[in-house]
Amino acid sequence: MSLAVTPAGDTYVPLLEAELLRWVGSGDSLLELACLDALFPPGKLLRPVLCMESAKAVGGTADQVLAFAAGIECLHVASLVHDDIIDQDPVRRGRASTAEQYGLAEALAAGDGLSMAGIAALLSGGPAERVLHAARVVVEALRHMCQGIMRETEIRGDLTCGVPTVLDVMRAKTAALTGAACQAGAILAGAAPRRHQALRRYGEQLGMAFQIRDDLLPYTAEDQVTGKTATSDVANLQPTLPVLLACEAADEADRDRLATVFRGGTDPVTAHRDILAVLTRTGALTEAARMASSHAEQARAELTDLPNSTQLAELVTSAADRRR
Repeated sequence: MSLAVTPAGDTYVPLLEAELLRWVGSGDSLLELACLDALFPPGKLLRPVLCMESAKAVGGTADQVLAFAAGIECLHVASLVHDDIIDQDPVRRGRASTAEQYGLAEALAAGDGLSMAGIAALLSGGPAERVLHAARVVVEALRHMCQGIMRETEIRGDLTCGVPTVLDVMRAKTAALTGAACQAGAILAGAAPRRHQALRRYGEQLGMAFQIRDDLLPYTAEDQVTGKTATSDVANLQPTLPVLLACEAADEADRDRLATVFRGGTDPVTAHRDILAVLTRTGALTEAARMASSHAEQARAELTDLPNSTQLAELVTSAADRRR
């Protein structure tokens, strides 16, 4: 279930698409073409929708934060472009990644171009004090994202890194920006600190639920549903949460099977099949799904004092149950 497929998402998609075009351009140069190719068709638009719905939850309007929300999406997609370069992944959203289609140098430039467009959109208007506060929140989250991406590269092939380490990577790489999107929307709408901080915690917990489900997708959905290569994490020897949960629960024979895969040299399709068998036997898939649901419920609990948060609550359900 796509997180963009909600009543709010349906309403926001044309607004966000038009705003993204306003900041990135219509394709008059190679840079604009590569940026537009990365942005469109849009993905789940989770972060900008969260920003806009968080503003509404505290009495503001979506229009107040539209440019800022589009800026967050530009910054997020820029990170995806660079992430695909790091992972050498040829597929993004069911088609060729930017690097695969345009080349490595061009993809690097497109990621940088999207980042600059995003920053410009963040700072484009509104009460200066609120804009500066919200922008600082997002920039700090992006700093954490970079740290998470680097830590993720450091633990490749390391089955001893442990579940707490990979959870820390998720918090930095995914949860920080989802939390920042929510907090920023509320700040821009003039929310009191207790409310914008509650929305930050909501977004962080939602981001954890979303990312845990993302780690499960290679083992629970087909490539054509996920829109990405199911064997990508295996090919990169990336120890994701389900794999590390399996390591903790596995018997010696299954731990040896996982160790063989993570020494490298096994073709990705065979490696994926072998890992799936271990994840199923150890109950790691079930445990990871339970953890995702737990984070989703913690997110929902943060909405108690926000009467205008119906759409945010629906996004929690989508994140906990997502299949794509």
